[in-house]
Amino acid sequence: MTKDAFSNYSLAGKTAVITGAAGGIGAAITERLGSLGATIVLADAVDRVADAAKEWADKGLKTKGVKLDVTDSKAVEKAAQRLNEEFGAIDILVANAGIAYESNTQDHSDDDWHRVMKINLDGVFFCLRSFGKRMVERQRGAIVAISSIAGVKAVRPELHAGYDVSKAGVAHLCRVVGVEWAPFNVRVNAVGPGYTETEMLRKVGMAQPAVMKVWLDDIPTRRLLQPSEIAATIGFLVSDAASGITGQIVMTDHGYSTA
Repeated sequence: MTKDAFSNYSLAGKTAVITGAAGGIGAAITERLGSLGATIVLADAVDRVADAAKEWADKGLKTKGVKLDVTDSKAVEKAAQRLNEEFGAIDILVANAGIAYESNTQDHSDDDWHRVMKINLDGVFFCLRSFGKRMVERQRGAIVAISSIAGVKAVRPELHAGYDVSKAGVAHLCRVVGVEWAPFNVRVNAVGPGYTETEMLRKVGMAQPAVMKVWLDDIPTRRLLQPSEIAATIGFLVSDAASGITGQIVMTDHGYSTA
Protein backbone atom coordinates (compact mmCIF):
# COMPACT_ATOMS: atom_id res chain seq x y z
CA MET A 1 0.00 0.00 0.00
CA THR A 2 1.42 3.38 -1.01
CA LYS A 3 1.70 6.43 1.17
CA ASP A 4 -0.84 8.16 -1.09
CA ALA A 5 -3.49 5.73 0.12
CA PHE A 6 -3.60 7.68 3.37
CA SER A 7 -3.58 11.18 1.86
CA ASN A 8 -7.31 11.65 2.44
CA TYR A 9 -6.62 11.76 6.19
CA SER A 10 -4.44 14.85 5.73
CA LEU A 11 -5.72 18.32 6.63
CA ALA A 12 -2.87 20.13 4.88
CA GLY A 13 -3.96 23.42 3.36
CA LYS A 14 -7.16 23.59 5.44
CA THR A 15 -8.09 26.05 8.18
CA ALA A 16 -10.06 24.94 11.24
CA VAL A 17 -11.85 26.97 13.91
CA ILE A 18 -12.10 25.24 17.28
CA THR A 19 -14.25 26.81 20.00
CA GLY A 20 -13.43 26.22 23.65
CA ALA A 21 -9.88 25.53 22.48
CA ALA A 22 -7.87 27.02 25.35
CA GLY A 23 -7.80 23.81 27.38
CA GLY A 24 -9.22 20.34 28.05
CA ILE A 25 -10.49 18.40 25.05
CA GLY A 26 -10.10 21.57 22.97
CA ALA A 27 -6.33 21.46 23.45
CA ALA A 28 -6.20 17.84 22.32
CA ILE A 29 -8.28 18.67 19.24
CA THR A 30 -5.92 21.53 18.43
CA GLU A 31 -2.93 19.22 18.66
CA ARG A 32 -4.55 16.52 16.54
CA LEU A 33 -5.81 18.73 13.73
CA GLY A 34 -2.63 20.78 13.75
CA SER A 35 -0.49 17.65 13.50
CA LEU A 36 -2.54 16.62 10.46
CA GLY A 37 -1.52 19.85 8.76
CA ALA A 38 -4.39 22.24 9.43
CA THR A 39 -4.01 25.88 10.39
CA ILE A 40 -5.89 26.23 13.68
CA VAL A 41 -7.87 29.21 14.92
CA LEU A 42 -8.31 28.76 18.66
CA ALA A 43 -11.51 30.53 19.73
CA ASP A 44 -12.36 30.88 23.40
CA ALA A 45 -14.00 33.32 25.80
CA VAL A 46 -11.03 33.29 28.18
CA ASP A 47 -8.17 35.77 27.97
CA ARG A 48 -5.48 33.09 27.86
CA VAL A 49 -6.54 31.89 24.40
CA ALA A 50 -3.84 34.08 22.82
CA ASP A 51 -1.21 32.52 25.09
CA ALA A 52 -2.50 29.05 24.24
CA ALA A 53 -2.18 29.78 20.53
CA LYS A 54 1.38 31.03 21.02
CA GLU A 55 2.31 27.91 22.99
CA TRP A 56 1.15 25.72 20.10
CA ALA A 57 2.94 27.93 17.58
CA ASP A 58 6.14 27.54 19.59
CA LYS A 59 5.71 23.78 19.15
CA GLY A 60 5.49 24.13 15.39
CA LEU A 61 1.75 24.30 14.74
CA LYS A 62 0.14 27.01 12.63
CA THR A 63 -2.19 28.77 15.07
CA LYS A 64 -4.04 31.98 15.79
CA GLY A 65 -5.94 32.84 18.97
CA VAL A 66 -9.17 34.86 18.99
CA LYS A 67 -11.34 35.76 21.93
CA LEU A 68 -14.94 34.81 21.18
CA ASP A 69 -18.12 34.53 23.24
CA VAL A 70 -20.15 31.89 21.41
CA THR A 71 -23.36 33.06 23.12
CA ASP A 72 -23.15 36.41 21.29
CA SER A 73 -24.61 35.71 17.85
CA LYS A 74 -23.46 39.05 16.43
CA ALA A 75 -19.90 38.48 17.62
CA VAL A 76 -19.92 34.99 16.11
CA GLU A 77 -21.14 36.35 12.77
CA LYS A 78 -18.47 39.04 12.74
CA ALA A 79 -15.79 36.47 13.59
CA ALA A 80 -16.96 34.17 10.81
CA GLN A 81 -16.84 36.97 8.27
CA ARG A 82 -13.44 38.25 9.43
CA LEU A 83 -11.76 34.86 9.61
CA ASN A 84 -13.08 33.73 6.24
CA GLU A 85 -11.68 36.92 4.72
CA GLU A 86 -8.35 36.54 6.50
CA PHE A 87 -7.78 32.87 5.62
CA GLY A 88 -9.66 32.74 2.34
CA ALA A 89 -11.95 30.06 3.74
CA ILE A 90 -12.72 28.28 6.98
CA ASP A 91 -12.86 24.64 5.94
CA ILE A 92 -13.52 23.05 9.34
CA LEU A 93 -15.51 24.01 12.43
CA VAL A 94 -15.29 22.10 15.71
CA ALA A 95 -17.92 23.43 18.12
CA ASN A 96 -16.41 22.30 21.40
CA ALA A 97 -17.25 25.05 23.93
CA GLY A 98 -19.42 23.79 26.78
CA ILE A 99 -20.13 23.88 30.51
CA ALA A 100 -22.02 21.82 33.09
CA TYR A 101 -23.79 22.60 36.36
CA GLU A 102 -24.29 19.83 38.93
CA SER A 103 -27.75 19.96 40.50
CA ASN A 104 -30.76 17.78 41.14
CA THR A 105 -33.64 18.83 38.92
CA GLN A 106 -35.88 20.24 41.64
CA ASP A 107 -33.13 22.69 42.63
CA HIS A 108 -31.87 23.48 39.14
CA SER A 109 -32.00 27.30 39.01
CA ASP A 110 -33.32 29.34 36.10
CA ASP A 111 -29.95 31.08 35.75
CA ASP A 112 -28.00 27.82 35.55
CA TRP A 113 -30.48 26.33 33.07
CA HIS A 114 -30.32 29.35 30.77
CA ARG A 115 -26.53 29.66 31.01
CA VAL A 116 -25.87 26.05 30.07
CA MET A 117 -28.34 26.25 27.18
CA LYS A 118 -26.79 29.50 25.93
CA ILE A 119 -23.27 28.07 25.78
CA ASN A 120 -23.90 24.40 24.98
CA LEU A 121 -26.77 24.69 22.50
CA ASP A 122 -27.24 28.29 21.39
CA GLY A 123 -23.47 28.70 21.01
CA VAL A 124 -23.23 25.61 18.81
CA PHE A 125 -26.14 26.82 16.67
CA PHE A 126 -24.71 30.33 16.26
CA CYS A 127 -21.31 28.96 15.20
CA LEU A 128 -22.81 26.32 12.93
CA ARG A 129 -25.04 28.92 11.25
CA SER A 130 -22.40 31.61 10.72
CA PHE A 131 -19.48 29.43 9.66
CA GLY A 132 -21.67 26.84 7.97
CA LYS A 133 -23.56 29.19 5.68
CA ARG A 134 -20.27 30.24 4.13
CA MET A 135 -19.38 26.57 3.62
CA VAL A 136 -22.76 26.08 1.92
CA GLU A 137 -22.00 28.99 -0.40
CA ARG A 138 -18.63 27.42 -1.35
CA GLN A 139 -20.18 23.93 -1.35
CA ARG A 140 -17.51 22.38 0.83
CA GLY A 141 -16.76 22.03 4.52
CA ALA A 142 -16.89 19.82 7.60
CA ILE A 143 -18.42 20.56 10.98
CA VAL A 144 -18.23 18.54 14.19
CA ALA A 145 -20.02 19.50 17.40
CA ILE A 146 -19.40 17.95 20.80
CA SER A 147 -22.37 16.14 22.29
CA SER A 148 -22.00 13.62 25.14
CA ILE A 149 -23.00 10.23 26.45
CA ALA A 150 -25.39 12.30 28.59
CA GLY A 151 -27.11 13.40 25.38
CA VAL A 152 -28.14 9.86 24.46
CA LYS A 153 -28.42 8.07 27.80
CA ALA A 154 -29.43 8.87 31.39
CA VAL A 155 -26.08 8.87 33.18
CA ARG A 156 -25.42 8.20 36.85
CA PRO A 157 -24.79 9.11 39.62
CA GLU A 158 -24.21 12.75 38.63
CA LEU A 159 -27.24 15.02 38.20
CA HIS A 160 -27.25 17.78 35.57
CA ALA A 161 -30.48 17.76 33.58
CA GLY A 162 -29.69 21.05 31.82
CA TYR A 163 -26.38 19.75 30.53
CA ASP A 164 -27.93 16.47 29.42
CA VAL A 165 -30.75 18.12 27.50
CA SER A 166 -28.40 20.63 25.86
CA LYS A 167 -26.16 17.82 24.61
CA ALA A 168 -29.15 15.89 23.28
CA GLY A 169 -30.08 19.06 21.39
CA VAL A 170 -26.59 19.27 19.91
CA ALA A 171 -26.82 15.69 18.67
CA HIS A 172 -30.15 16.23 16.96
CA LEU A 173 -29.11 19.58 15.53
CA CYS A 174 -26.24 17.81 13.78
CA ARG A 175 -28.54 15.07 12.48
CA VAL A 176 -30.99 17.61 11.04
CA VAL A 177 -28.46 20.02 9.53
CA GLY A 178 -26.24 17.17 8.33
CA VAL A 179 -29.10 16.02 6.10
CA GLU A 180 -30.09 19.58 5.12
CA TRP A 181 -26.59 20.52 3.97
CA ALA A 182 -25.62 17.18 2.43
CA PRO A 183 -26.52 18.37 -1.12
CA PHE A 184 -24.02 21.22 -0.67
CA ASN A 185 -21.10 18.93 0.23
CA VAL A 186 -21.06 20.25 3.81
CA ARG A 187 -20.88 17.45 6.35
CA VAL A 188 -22.19 17.95 9.90
CA ASN A 189 -21.62 15.36 12.62
CA ALA A 190 -21.51 15.15 16.40
CA VAL A 191 -19.12 13.27 18.65
CA GLY A 192 -20.40 11.82 21.91
CA PRO A 193 -17.52 11.56 24.37
CA GLY A 194 -17.72 9.24 27.32
CA TYR A 195 -16.14 10.02 30.69
CA THR A 196 -12.90 11.73 29.71
CA GLU A 197 -10.00 12.61 31.97
CA THR A 198 -10.02 16.40 31.89
CA GLU A 199 -9.44 19.07 34.52
CA MET A 200 -13.21 19.49 34.90
CA LEU A 201 -13.69 15.79 35.59
CA ARG A 202 -10.78 15.75 38.04
CA LYS A 203 -12.46 18.44 40.12
CA VAL A 204 -15.79 16.65 40.22
CA GLY A 205 -16.15 12.89 39.83
CA MET A 206 -12.50 11.87 40.00
CA ALA A 207 -12.22 13.50 43.42
CA GLN A 208 -15.02 11.29 44.73
CA PRO A 209 -14.12 7.58 44.99
CA ALA A 210 -17.78 6.49 45.20
CA VAL A 211 -18.61 8.33 41.97
CA MET A 212 -15.54 6.95 40.21
CA LYS A 213 -16.53 3.41 41.20
CA VAL A 214 -19.96 3.80 39.60
CA TRP A 215 -18.45 5.21 36.43
CA LEU A 216 -15.81 2.54 36.06
CA ASP A 217 -18.31 -0.23 36.82
CA ASP A 218 -20.51 1.06 33.97
CA ILE A 219 -17.70 1.51 31.42
CA PRO A 220 -16.98 -1.78 29.60
CA THR A 221 -13.23 -1.06 29.39
CA ARG A 222 -13.13 -0.04 33.08
CA ARG A 223 -11.12 3.10 32.32
CA LEU A 224 -11.67 6.76 31.49
CA LEU A 225 -11.02 8.06 28.00
CA GLN A 226 -8.13 10.37 27.25
CA PRO A 227 -8.72 13.67 25.41
CA SER A 228 -6.49 12.40 22.60
CA GLU A 229 -8.99 9.60 21.91
CA ILE A 230 -11.79 12.11 21.39
CA ALA A 231 -9.52 14.23 19.22
CA ALA A 232 -8.66 11.22 17.05
CA THR A 233 -12.33 10.67 16.24
CA ILE A 234 -12.72 14.33 15.34
CA GLY A 235 -9.58 14.29 13.19
CA PHE A 236 -11.11 11.47 11.17
CA LEU A 237 -14.56 13.05 10.85
CA VAL A 238 -13.28 16.37 9.49
CA SER A 239 -10.99 14.66 6.98
CA ASP A 240 -11.85 13.53 3.46
CA ALA A 241 -11.55 9.96 4.74
CA ALA A 242 -15.01 10.46 6.31
CA SER A 243 -16.58 11.79 3.11
CA GLY A 244 -19.50 9.36 3.43
CA ILE A 245 -20.42 10.32 6.99
CA THR A 246 -22.88 13.11 7.79
CA GLY A 247 -25.80 13.65 10.16
CA GLN A 248 -24.36 11.15 12.65
CA ILE A 249 -23.45 11.12 16.33
CA VAL A 250 -20.28 9.09 16.67
CA MET A 251 -20.03 7.76 20.20
CA THR A 252 -16.48 7.63 21.52
CA ASP A 253 -17.21 6.20 24.94
CA HIS A 254 -15.60 2.74 25.37
CA GLY A 255 -19.02 1.18 24.76
CA TYR A 256 -20.74 2.98 27.67
CA SER A 257 -23.81 4.08 25.69
CA THR A 258 -24.56 0.57 24.42
CA ALA A 259 -23.66 -1.45 27.52
